Formats: sequence, C-alpha cells, structure tokens
Amino acid sequence: MYDVALFDIDGTLCDPGTGITDAVRHALARMGVDETDDAALRRFVGPPLEHSFRDYYGFDPAQVAAAAAHYREHYVAEGMGRYRAYPEVVEMLAALADAGVRLGVVTAKSQALAEQALAATGLLPAFESVHGRSPDEVVTKDVTLGAALDRFGVPAARVVMVGDREHDVLAARHHGVAAVGVLHGYGTRAELTAAGAAHVVGSPAAVVPVVLAG
Repeated sequence: MYDVALFDIDGTLCDPGTGITDAVRHALARMGVDETDDAALRRFVGPPLEHSFRDYYGFDPAQVAAAAAHYREHYVAEGMGRYRAYPEVVEMLAALADAGVRLGVVTAKSQALAEQALAATGLLPAFESVHGRSPDEVVTKDVTLGAALDRFGVPAARVVMVGDREHDVLAARHHGVAAVGVLHGYGTRAELTAAGAAHVVGSPAAVVPVVLAG
C-alpha cells in the first residue's frame, strides 16, 4: 500500500463542466481571438493557464497576463458553480482514507482557486493538504508536487500521483513517484501510457485497488 496518494483536480477528482472552456473562450474574445473549436479550448485543461495562452496563441508576456486576468474574472464569477465531483470519487477517497492512506492534492491552479473548487464540490475536508501555486507565479506541476512531497515527508517510492493528463504523469516521474492515469477525464490511454503511467484505469473506483496494492 502506498502511504500517500496525491490527486490532480480537473478531470481527476472534479468535472469542471464548461467552466474552464467558457472562461478561456471569454478571455480569448477579450483579446480579439474568436475561438470556435471546442477541442482547442479543452487543451487548456491540465497545463498552466499562462503557458497555454503563450504556446497555443503566441501571446507575449503582457498579453498572457491580460488574458489570464480575463479568464480568472469569468472563471470565478461563473465557472466555479459548474464543478461537480465525478461519480465514485467520494467513495474512492473514503476507501483510501479508511485503509490509512494519506491524501493530498497537487495542481497547477492557484492555491485559492484550487481550494475553492474543492470546497464547491464538498471534497476539501477529505485532504490533508492542497498544493497549488501563488497567484503571482507560473509553475509547472512538478514544482507543486515537490512541495507536496516536502509536506508529507515520506520517500517518493511510497507516494502515488493520480491524474488524467500527461502533465501529471511527467511531474510524478520527475520526482520518482509512481503515476496512475485515469480515463474518465480529459486524457487518453495513449497519452498517459506514452508519458509513462505505471497504471491506467477507467474509473475512480478502479484507483483504490491499485493504490492499496502499491
């Protein structure tokens, strides 16, 4: 059994509905970009927001900052209310906690937005700690995962990271942590396998035996 299980939020614990993609569409429109491709908008789920504006639309630093501000304004006002915990997530977390696994969250979201999202779905009390970023920094998930490892103080070999995108798996591999990919979110089996996930499962319930077998 792993001593600690760390979870991504969007696409792993919570279904953000259209909250993220609508906020991205709003931000792009404010920047003069009319994006009608839903698949293009879904690319924003996972990596740091600022990196996506930079990499996908070629925004310079000033444009990135402006787009991110437009995004957060819309996301806080309208997107947060669309969050729902995926089916089986509450039961999954309870089963792991009952078995003695310590639970945490690792995200590229800002700390405040991460806690708000978890609170909105009623999941926040399940976790010993939540590790996001400060609002004035842009970091990849390996940085917040490193902070989580410092907080829990257990060897990386006794920790598992659960997520739905390659960013979760790559961050875990960076720190020597095992990764479990889930398919109920935004990633694909091919993406997760190529990134190096030790296991890929089809539902939250299927996470439990993998973590307990670790």
